[in-house]
Amino acid sequence: MKFLRAEDITLGLPAANKQAAIEAASIRLCVGDDSCRKAILQALIAREQLGSTGIGRGVALPHARSNALTTPRVALMRLEQAIEFDAADGDPVDLVLAVIWPAEAMDDFLSTLAQFCKMLRQPRLLQGLREAATPEEASKLLCLVAEETASPDKSARA
Repeated sequence: MKFLRAEDITLGLPAANKQAAIEAASIRLCVGDDSCRKAILQALIAREQLGSTGIGRGVALPHARSNALTTPRVALMRLEQAIEFDAADGDPVDLVLAVIWPAEAMDDFLSTLAQFCKMLRQPRLLQGLREAATPEEASKLLCLVAEETASPDKSARA
Protein backbone atom coordinates (compact mmCIF):
# COMPACT_ATOMS: atom_id res chain seq x y z
CA MET A 1 0.00 0.00 0.00
CA LYS A 2 3.04 2.26 -0.17
CA PHE A 3 1.88 3.40 -3.62
CA LEU A 4 -1.68 4.37 -2.67
CA ARG A 5 -2.20 7.10 -0.11
CA ALA A 6 -5.41 8.81 0.98
CA GLU A 7 -4.59 11.78 -1.28
CA ASP A 8 -4.58 9.37 -4.24
CA ILE A 9 -8.22 8.41 -3.60
CA THR A 10 -11.15 10.28 -5.13
CA LEU A 11 -14.72 9.54 -4.07
CA GLY A 12 -17.79 10.52 -6.09
CA LEU A 13 -16.00 11.25 -9.35
CA PRO A 14 -18.28 12.08 -12.27
CA ALA A 15 -17.36 10.07 -15.39
CA ALA A 16 -19.85 9.53 -18.20
CA ASN A 17 -17.99 6.65 -19.83
CA LYS A 18 -14.83 4.53 -19.95
CA GLN A 19 -12.86 7.20 -21.84
CA ALA A 20 -13.75 9.85 -19.26
CA ALA A 21 -12.71 7.53 -16.42
CA ILE A 22 -9.35 6.82 -18.06
CA GLU A 23 -8.80 10.54 -18.68
CA ALA A 24 -9.62 11.26 -15.03
CA ALA A 25 -7.12 8.59 -13.99
CA SER A 26 -4.37 10.19 -16.07
CA ILE A 27 -5.05 13.55 -14.44
CA ARG A 28 -4.87 12.06 -10.94
CA LEU A 29 -1.72 10.12 -11.72
CA CYS A 30 0.10 13.21 -13.04
CA VAL A 31 -1.24 16.13 -11.04
CA GLY A 32 -0.06 19.42 -12.52
CA ASP A 33 2.12 17.85 -15.21
CA ASP A 34 0.48 18.05 -18.62
CA SER A 35 3.18 16.19 -20.56
CA CYS A 36 3.09 13.35 -18.03
CA ARG A 37 -0.72 13.29 -18.19
CA LYS A 38 -0.69 12.98 -21.98
CA ALA A 39 1.88 10.17 -21.91
CA ILE A 40 -0.03 8.29 -19.20
CA LEU A 41 -3.34 8.74 -21.02
CA GLN A 42 -1.78 7.35 -24.19
CA ALA A 43 -0.32 4.37 -22.30
CA LEU A 44 -3.62 3.58 -20.56
CA ILE A 45 -5.58 3.83 -23.81
CA ALA A 46 -3.07 1.60 -25.61
CA ARG A 47 -3.36 -1.01 -22.85
CA GLU A 48 -7.16 -0.83 -22.90
CA GLN A 49 -7.14 -1.49 -26.65
CA LEU A 50 -5.50 -4.85 -25.95
CA GLY A 51 -8.52 -5.84 -23.88
CA SER A 52 -10.71 -4.43 -21.19
CA THR A 53 -9.20 -3.95 -17.76
CA GLY A 54 -12.66 -4.33 -16.24
CA ILE A 55 -11.96 -7.26 -13.92
CA GLY A 56 -15.51 -7.83 -12.69
CA ARG A 57 -17.59 -7.06 -9.60
CA GLY A 58 -17.82 -3.42 -10.65
CA VAL A 59 -14.05 -2.93 -10.68
CA ALA A 60 -11.62 -1.82 -13.39
CA LEU A 61 -7.85 -1.96 -13.06
CA PRO A 62 -6.41 0.12 -15.91
CA HIS A 63 -2.64 -0.26 -15.86
CA ALA A 64 0.37 0.41 -18.03
CA ARG A 65 4.08 1.02 -18.02
CA SER A 66 5.46 4.37 -19.15
CA ASN A 67 8.70 6.29 -19.53
CA ALA A 68 6.86 9.38 -18.26
CA LEU A 69 7.58 8.52 -14.62
CA THR A 70 10.43 7.33 -12.49
CA THR A 71 8.30 5.98 -9.63
CA PRO A 72 5.09 3.92 -9.61
CA ARG A 73 1.81 5.77 -9.15
CA VAL A 74 -1.62 4.50 -8.21
CA ALA A 75 -4.98 6.26 -8.04
CA LEU A 76 -8.32 4.93 -6.81
CA MET A 77 -11.52 6.54 -8.03
CA ARG A 78 -15.03 5.74 -6.88
CA LEU A 79 -17.31 6.91 -9.64
CA GLU A 80 -20.47 8.86 -8.98
CA GLN A 81 -22.37 6.39 -11.18
CA ALA A 82 -21.36 3.00 -12.56
CA ILE A 83 -20.33 3.01 -16.23
CA GLU A 84 -19.95 0.43 -18.98
CA PHE A 85 -16.34 -0.77 -19.07
CA ASP A 86 -16.56 -3.97 -21.13
CA ALA A 87 -15.85 -5.99 -17.99
CA ALA A 88 -15.59 -9.76 -18.26
CA ASP A 89 -18.74 -10.26 -16.16
CA GLY A 90 -20.68 -7.57 -18.03
CA ASP A 91 -21.30 -5.54 -14.88
CA PRO A 92 -20.84 -1.76 -14.98
CA VAL A 93 -17.83 -0.34 -13.13
CA ASP A 94 -17.92 2.11 -10.22
CA LEU A 95 -14.44 1.49 -8.78
CA VAL A 96 -11.37 2.29 -10.89
CA LEU A 97 -7.88 1.53 -9.61
CA ALA A 98 -5.31 2.91 -12.05
CA VAL A 99 -1.69 1.76 -11.87
CA ILE A 100 1.23 3.26 -13.81
CA TRP A 101 4.71 1.79 -13.53
CA PRO A 102 8.00 3.14 -14.87
CA ALA A 103 8.78 1.33 -18.14
CA GLU A 104 12.33 0.50 -17.10
CA ALA A 105 11.39 -0.91 -13.69
CA MET A 106 9.82 -4.34 -13.88
CA ASP A 107 10.47 -5.07 -10.20
CA ASP A 108 7.21 -5.61 -8.35
CA PHE A 109 4.94 -4.53 -11.25
CA LEU A 110 3.27 -7.89 -11.80
CA SER A 111 3.25 -8.79 -8.11
CA THR A 112 1.66 -5.43 -7.27
CA LEU A 113 -1.05 -5.95 -9.89
CA ALA A 114 -1.63 -9.47 -8.58
CA GLN A 115 -1.91 -8.16 -5.01
CA PHE A 116 -4.43 -5.51 -6.06
CA CYS A 117 -6.45 -8.15 -7.95
CA LYS A 118 -6.43 -10.39 -4.89
CA MET A 119 -7.58 -7.54 -2.67
CA LEU A 120 -10.28 -6.43 -5.10
CA ARG A 121 -11.88 -9.87 -4.94
CA GLN A 122 -12.71 -9.31 -1.26
CA PRO A 123 -16.45 -8.51 -0.96
CA ARG A 124 -15.84 -6.73 2.35
CA LEU A 125 -13.30 -4.39 0.73
CA LEU A 126 -15.54 -3.63 -2.24
CA GLN A 127 -18.48 -2.85 0.02
CA GLY A 128 -16.29 -0.72 2.28
CA LEU A 129 -14.88 1.27 -0.64
CA ARG A 130 -18.40 1.87 -1.94
CA GLU A 131 -19.55 3.08 1.46
CA ALA A 132 -16.45 5.05 2.57
CA ALA A 133 -17.28 8.61 3.56
CA THR A 134 -13.73 9.92 3.14
CA PRO A 135 -10.54 9.01 1.27
CA GLU A 136 -8.88 8.43 4.65
CA GLU A 137 -11.53 5.86 5.56
CA ALA A 138 -11.02 4.10 2.22
CA SER A 139 -7.24 4.19 2.70
CA LYS A 140 -7.45 2.59 6.16
CA LEU A 141 -9.66 -0.17 4.80
CA LEU A 142 -7.26 -0.79 1.90
CA CYS A 143 -4.31 -1.02 4.30
CA LEU A 144 -6.16 -3.49 6.52
CA VAL A 145 -7.13 -5.74 3.61
CA ALA A 146 -3.63 -5.48 2.10
CA GLU A 147 -2.17 -6.72 5.37
CA GLU A 148 -4.69 -9.55 5.61
CA THR A 149 -4.26 -10.71 2.02
CA ALA A 150 -0.47 -10.56 2.25
CA SER A 151 -0.52 -12.97 5.20
CA PRO A 152 -1.50 -16.52 4.13
CA ASP A 153 -2.96 -17.44 7.52
CA LYS A 154 -5.18 -14.34 7.63
CA SER A 155 -6.40 -14.26 4.01
CA ALA A 156 -9.06 -16.87 4.67
CA ARG A 157 -10.75 -14.49 7.12
CA ALA A 158 -11.00 -11.49 4.78
